[in-house]
Amino acid sequence: MQLSTIDFLAAGATLLAVWMCGTPGLPSLLRALALQTAILAVITMLLGLQWHASHYLWLAAVVLLVKAIAIPVYLAHAAGRLRIRRDDGARLGTTLALCGGCGVVIISYFLAPQIAVMPLGNAGAAGMALALLLIGMLLMMTRRLALSQIIGFLVLENGIFLYGLTQTHGMPLMIEMGVVFDVLVGVLVAGVVMFRLNRSFEHIDVTQLRGLRH
Repeated sequence: MQLSTIDFLAAGATLLAVWMCGTPGLPSLLRALALQTAILAVITMLLGLQWHASHYLWLAAVVLLVKAIAIPVYLAHAAGRLRIRRDDGARLGTTLALCGGCGVVIISYFLAPQIAVMPLGNAGAAGMALALLLIGMLLMMTRRLALSQIIGFLVLENGIFLYGLTQTHGMPLMIEMGVVFDVLVGVLVAGVVMFRLNRSFEHIDVTQLRGLRH
């Protein structure tokens, strides 16, 4: 029963990622990212209870506080200061981006048995983790604003986290905590870079920076 619950939650996180592919509004993207990460925190808690591993409950709390609350709030604050609410310059249209996200999920479904770590791993969760990773890469490649690309990176990192959690029974607690705080520091540094870009060029459209090469 626990495994089916975890599969259901992982599928919900993946559907949120697909929805993010076709969403230009930054507030909506950040809310979806926060909800997706909160789902991963719940999965972490359920696995901790299933494996009788109390340190996973601490990890779930840290993921919830840092990745599901602190980082989205920080990015929302950054978007407010930069006065941006939409990323309308995506390289793919809404329909094409959604189709791309759905295609990624289908490919991940067929690859799941090959990437699952058996007998410990969960093939369904492995497929969802791969889908999150690939959709994160898709967001990073198709969005123009630096803030949207940071969101894509966080979706990608959620996929890596879900895979490690469900396929290998996770890493030692200190390593997991270190990864979470590395992500936090990376986002903080990326926020500083965004502010400097905006101050220097009055935009955070990374595609326009190609002109600096000439």
